[in-house]
Amino acid sequence: EPEPVEPWSGVWDANFLTECVQTALMNKSFVTRADEDCLHLNVYVPRGAPNPKENLDVIVSIHGGAYMFGSGHFHSNPQFLMDHDVIFVTFNYRLGILGFLSTEDDVVPGNNGLKDQVLALKWVQENIASFGGNPASVTLTGLSAGGSSVHLHYFSDMSKGLFHRGFSQSGCALNAWTLQNQPAEKAKILAEAVGCPTSPSRSLVQCLKQRPYPHLLARMPLFYGYMMLPIAPFAPVVEKGSKPFLKADPYYLLTEGEVYDVPWIASNTAHEGVIPVILFLLLQVFKDLQVINDEWENLAPILLEYNYTLPQPLWTTTAKKVKEFYLGEGQDISQENMLKVMQIFTDRGFLVGAETAVKKQAKVAKSPIYYYFFAYPGDDNEQRIVSHGIDSKYIYGDDLEGKMLTPNELQMKNVLVDMLISYPKTGLTTQILCRKPTIKGVKWEPTQHDELTYLNIDGFAPENIKLETVKELTPRAFWRSLGFQESENLILIKDEL
Repeated sequence: EPEPVEPWSGVWDANFLTECVQTALMNKSFVTRADEDCLHLNVYVPRGAPNPKENLDVIVSIHGGAYMFGSGHFHSNPQFLMDHDVIFVTFNYRLGILGFLSTEDDVVPGNNGLKDQVLALKWVQENIASFGGNPASVTLTGLSAGGSSVHLHYFSDMSKGLFHRGFSQSGCALNAWTLQNQPAEKAKILAEAVGCPTSPSRSLVQCLKQRPYPHLLARMPLFYGYMMLPIAPFAPVVEKGSKPFLKADPYYLLTEGEVYDVPWIASNTAHEGVIPVILFLLLQVFKDLQVINDEWENLAPILLEYNYTLPQPLWTTTAKKVKEFYLGEGQDISQENMLKVMQIFTDRGFLVGAETAVKKQAKVAKSPIYYYFFAYPGDDNEQRIVSHGIDSKYIYGDDLEGKMLTPNELQMKNVLVDMLISYPKTGLTTQILCRKPTIKGVKWEPTQHDELTYLNIDGFAPENIKLETVKELTPRAFWRSLGFQESENLILIKDEL
């Protein structure tokens, strides 16, 4: 588990240090240049020198990357936020094998990467006042795996009191890819691949510690199926150790009301499922779409991540049901219907879990739960695809560095940055004092558990930001009917036992 840094003497050069050891998806060696000593933070202040007396709101961002790659340098130029009086903090956490290996016992219970995040939040509580930040006003934000990390902190006793509101973009604890399946079995596969004993756990781990990390990363192809999916083979787990970060499945904890009761914003984009389609493009498999269509029944369990959560005899019929539901009876996967294929991944990977999460959390929490759906494609977007996490660039300036913003982009930047900056003022935990946030004149109502109230953002003008309420945003009933042994179906199975 992570340990606080030892005190040092003199001046320490703290300018952008190393990334954590991680997988390079597009590198055939699967090895990147990084360091095992990587638990560093970056603190941004709005002016030249921090003033400890300012007591500014603090925004802490957890980077994404499927728990396999990325770093705290991802938002390395947050100029949009620094135009405001806030303190911005990013950090590294251990990834992949080194961050999320689990032997499912007290030897390596798992979630070391999440425990790194807890240590970073403790550091903020203890030190951020020296930078002019208010430790009593911390907004925890994250994108993709960072978004699901934010949500997981709501279910951990380790994290209570370390933040005061959360914002999960394009990721939550109930997404299909958030929790790792069969972690102990994966640990044994890795051990055997590098010549280590597979039992007992202590011997397995002692041996792995003697292997250089490039040797471990080079074995990552063992854990990927078609097109390097699933994208997060090593990820958070429900721990069986004595001091767990996560003691039970998040769905169960939500059902029981065991959730940290502070405000939460969740969001998604219209085309979250573009990631597998991008992989189709990067790997030049459009010419093989016929192969994907012909092999759909074999590929779907991996692509849709139900190869661990559904008995194998049901894989084929489930693949057929999904294809027919989204494409229509007798329709093939083709370049012409890739938007429909994308919707499969969008719903399964993101939207269904998010809708379930915000509704269930709204039912048990006293604090307001907000949701927005981002459908604004932006300028110079001929395909009109609103891709995974694209709204973050309007907040943190990602992909916009050195680029002159168009008037439209500037307007959208103002909408989303103002939302985040105003969150501490409008998302108070006491309902009586909670002033509902207003975005471009639209009063943003929190969602309810029986209906989904959300902001539909498909532009920056007031007429393009609409508060909508629907019974169901996604085909949750269809996905529930498939019988995956996860979330509510997993609880039903346990109850029957």
